[in-house]
Amino acid sequence: MKTTLLKILWKKECDHWKRINSLFNKFKDWPTKLTFGLIIALFIIIFHYMFALMHTLYELFLYVFYNKSFKSNLQQLSLKI
Repeated sequence: MKTTLLKILWKKECDHWKRINSLFNKFKDWPTKLTFGLIIALFIIIFHYMFALMHTLYELFLYVFYNKSFKSNLQQLSLKI
């Protein structure tokens, strides 16, 4: 099976949403889920996508200009997941 950047990003995204779901499960009643859980989740989601955008742009930069480094970095990312 060939590892691609999109497959790695998709696995990371699935892991992110599993963690967000477990965050909501830590709050027991609905008022706290809708207030504190939602506020905390929004901060986490915003920072997650900011970092994911920077990381994806970096990987695309490597792909365009330093393809050899991109391939080695892709292998390291696939081993971490």
